[in-house]
Amino acid sequence: MLINAEGRRISSAGVDGACRAVARELRGRGINERSRVLLTGENTQEFILVLFALMECGASVALADRRIPADQQAALAVDAGVDRILTDNALPERAGGIGQELLADLVGGAMAGWEPSGGAAEAAEEGPLGFDRWFAREDALIVWSSGSTGAPKGIVRSGAAVRANIARTAARMAYRADDVLLPLLPFTHQYGLSMLLLWMQTGATLVLQTSSQRVDRALEAIAAYGVTVVDAVPAMYSTLLNLVDGARAGTNMIGSVRMWCVGGEPLGQELGERFVRTVGSPLLDGYGSSEAGNIALAVHPDPRGCGRPLDGIEVLVLDDAGREVPVGETGEVVVRTPDYMTGVLGPAGTLLRVERDAYRTDDIGCLDGAGNLTVLGRRDAVHRNGHTLYPDAIAARAGACGAPVRVVPVQGGRDDRVHLVFFVADAAGQPAAKWRRELAQCVAEHEQPNRVVVLQEFPLNNTGKIDRRALREMALREISPREMAPRESMRGVLQ
Repeated sequence: MLINAEGRRISSAGVDGACRAVARELRGRGINERSRVLLTGENTQEFILVLFALMECGASVALADRRIPADQQAALAVDAGVDRILTDNALPERAGGIGQELLADLVGGAMAGWEPSGGAAEAAEEGPLGFDRWFAREDALIVWSSGSTGAPKGIVRSGAAVRANIARTAARMAYRADDVLLPLLPFTHQYGLSMLLLWMQTGATLVLQTSSQRVDRALEAIAAYGVTVVDAVPAMYSTLLNLVDGARAGTNMIGSVRMWCVGGEPLGQELGERFVRTVGSPLLDGYGSSEAGNIALAVHPDPRGCGRPLDGIEVLVLDDAGREVPVGETGEVVVRTPDYMTGVLGPAGTLLRVERDAYRTDDIGCLDGAGNLTVLGRRDAVHRNGHTLYPDAIAARAGACGAPVRVVPVQGGRDDRVHLVFFVADAAGQPAAKWRRELAQCVAEHEQPNRVVVLQEFPLNNTGKIDRRALREMALREISPREMAPRESMRGVLQ
């Protein structure tokens, strides 16, 4: 069942019937199993119908975040070599000569299929959607990397890899048909897309929220529909706790939830502990990527870190020489998975195949004695005073100070040294000098900050994750080649 943003309940058979009607409309407009299209849009019922209709047609689907600028969307369409752009907001100009279709126009009369007297009865006779032609494609899904450290990279995954990864995820998480899912994630990204496919596979109920960042409305939906599973990025849970702590929401509103799932970026220790104190349940962390889908997932009754790797997936933690590190030590996370991407986009949408033996994630983490993975962040190593440092690993330890911390290295100055800028998220705005004293107890002497910058909250990008580029720009302003003496500052949120 689907509960849309207006609270309307649509049966699974009704959704299937509407998707088939949209698939007929797509074929009438020349979109079929020989097509590749770029699909973008907000989390709406129209987006879901068109996505599943494209899969039913067997088309190659390239997903682009609706919130990126129009010129970048157009560039991605050209990059992927698509035949058509399907969007809920037409680009201002014809992108590279590529035709556009509005989602509302494609759905059109298919909405009538959601009525009991319409397509639902026909869908029940035909059976559920199968997506067999889409699952058979080697270029079934195209998504783009975040581009946080460079230009976005087009990731190409086969339908078989996507289906296998969804099956592994469903087995680990043990979703039930009576679950009510509330994903607060953009459906144009790997995490959000996986929740849509899991919904279809398990027969659960999906509660649709048009905006994935309206946590206040999410709380209302949890109470109204008895939501049992919530998926979101860490920043969304931080906002939820702020609403509860500020008495704008009560824990009685969220008692139906049995699994609070989190992913998209590393979960800080302070947020995890604060959530348990306030809500009484742990956040179930997970690890995945655009390249490989879901990799490791934590579950009840004893969630630790990101949990164990999914069945059939192997995770190693290696040092710089490629050797496995001892249990509990930090190194690069390397994954062996049959669900890995087929390749990356080449010129004009061609497929450049990649080596599939081992996936070097460029993330750092550690494994415990039971095989649970903890991911600390990016591997970006810097060298300081004879030590090799991983800023995200330092930030993870620094979180024991009682507030979320991010560490950004800046290299420069008279001696071209590496300087560490510690950003502390403190809504109370306590002085930086106070946080410097707290941080000194949490990190080693050679990891101490050159600057401590206090923010009301961390800046977020358009997917709700911490904006690394914005923090980098702020850090560069803190460290100049002419002034290297330690100092503290207080700054507001970057707008």
